Amino acid sequence: RLLSLGRDRYWRQFAVSRLPKKKASQFLDVATGTDDVSIEIVKQHSPGTKIIAVDFSEEMLKRGREKIADLNYQDQIELRHGDATSLPFEDKVFDAAIIAFGIRNVPDYKKGIMEMARVIKKGGRVVILEFTSVQSRFFQWIFRLYLEKILPFLGGIISGRKTAYKYLSDSVIDFPNAEDLKQIMETAGLQDVTYYKLTFSVVTVHVGEK
Repeated sequence: RLLSLGRDRYWRQFAVSRLPKKKASQFLDVATGTDDVSIEIVKQHSPGTKIIAVDFSEEMLKRGREKIADLNYQDQIELRHGDATSLPFEDKVFDAAIIAFGIRNVPDYKKGIMEMARVIKKGGRVVILEFTSVQSRFFQWIFRLYLEKILPFLGGIISGRKTAYKYLSDSVIDFPNAEDLKQIMETAGLQDVTYYKLTFSVVTVHVGEK
């Protein structure tokens, strides 16, 4: 949470609030990590909502299962091993698909977005929460200073993994800006793509419909 400065909970809440609200929905949480997004969906939606959460990392899935068991959410959240670029589902299965802070780490993120578009129903929604480039010159300078210098330094001290935080900062800088990501989503077949910039544009929530 060094990069988010503790704002990640609010960002997830906002992203989840963009999901369609209807009874007995079935959502897909891609690159779920430790299931923070899936848990937030349970909190915001009706008891009949079902979430299938996928991740490529078995270690993350193990930690996620423990967290879900502690919260007694097993009836609503199902965890599966899965690759974001080749989702193990038929076409048009889900009411919506969401990915939070994960698409940036997918080697072929364009294909990952196409896969999310493939598995949602017509009228369904894809929601992407991700760090994005800050457009304001003043805040851009501050943000890049934090990403390139301060974050790896602090991350190295706290976790002893300076290289991991260096990758994190580099991946944020190299990721498409909000407008470019919108165009990528449109190319994947999504319509009415909109985006919301949060916290001085540090993160952006993109929403597209099929």
